[in-house]
Amino acid sequence: MRDPYLILGIGREADDETVHAAYLAAVKACPPERDPERFEALRQAYEAIRTERHRLAHECLDTAPAGALDLLERAAPVTGPGRPDAEAFRALLRGDG
Repeated sequence: MRDPYLILGIGREADDETVHAAYLAAVKACPPERDPERFEALRQAYEAIRTERHRLAHECLDTAPAGALDLLERAAPVTGPGRPDAEAFRALLRGDG
């Protein structure tokens, strides 16, 4: 699964109310009748991080491999602007970053 925070368009510091509001806004913008695939992705993302307990479990137990968007998002704070050096990028791919 892609990063649920990216799917819902919120930051990792979001609280329960923010997650819920983002989910409702996304569902209103894209109801299940219009795009069932997108709705299912939204539903899964919301289920994964809907409460503080779910967010903690997601952070600790998510074993899905990181996608390209996840790697780029993680690389930004580590490397800053510009191209990451080879060792920093290898650390990101290994999950050390």
